[in-house]
Amino acid sequence: MTQSDRPAPGSHDRSTPSGSLETSAANLFEAMLAARDAEERGEDRHALDAFYRTLMSGTLLLPVPPEHGDEAKQALAAAVNDDAQVEISVMLAQEAEGQPVSVVFGSIGALAAWAPANTGNLPLPARIAVANLAAAGLPAIMDPAGPVPYRFDVEELAALAAGRLPGAGEPLFEPTARGSIRLRLPGSDTRQLEADLARALESTAVDEAFLVESDGPDGRTRLMLGLVGDPGATATVDVPEETDVVWLEDPLLAQVRAVAEPFHRRGRGR
Repeated sequence: MTQSDRPAPGSHDRSTPSGSLETSAANLFEAMLAARDAEERGEDRHALDAFYRTLMSGTLLLPVPPEHGDEAKQALAAAVNDDAQVEISVMLAQEAEGQPVSVVFGSIGALAAWAPANTGNLPLPARIAVANLAAAGLPAIMDPAGPVPYRFDVEELAALAAGRLPGAGEPLFEPTARGSIRLRLPGSDTRQLEADLARALESTAVDEAFLVESDGPDGRTRLMLGLVGDPGATATVDVPEETDVVWLEDPLLAQVRAVAEPFHRRGRGR
């Protein structure tokens, strides 16, 4: 499976909410322990912020009453992008004082340690689960039976649902910059350069090599030497100044192959 086939963390894929639940649970458990230890030592909020970010990048389990299970799954199946709204019937419990509180879980084990009989569950990207918890207007407890219970107050849930760090007001994640590059055959004669590079690559583990010209997001035109090889492959080559040397993987590899033929193939020469 290529990287382009995997859902990005936090994306809404119908079959895989946000990576694997096992990976999410392990990451969340480690982040929770680190945050608790940092709090006990009186350290700054760095570990707590890391916990919030790990939480919101993962998958959470919402317990759902049996009579709402099918309804919840149908609502989830209808949400195919980040703009769609999913409303789930949030299951409630009671705190020690008898006040209602929402519950959510980071792993199957934590759910099994608490869940009443006939409780269903729905794995959701954390951003959707937290949005539903915030909409309930109640505090929430994650993993009430352990291994590390955590209580979210109403303001905390509201901040997370809005994409902010609770208590700080800063964005949970840095905004991502998207850009694209335009590839084409070099505008100048590169035959001698390709021959020199092919000789240098003969004794390496590079399977294929391409030479193309690229226009980056900054508008600059540069040569790009694209190499294809197994993970761990290495190569040392001399290239002209302002030449980018890149190990190619899809989708960039597919873009390069669409405009150029390799000047080097291992075991075949040019």
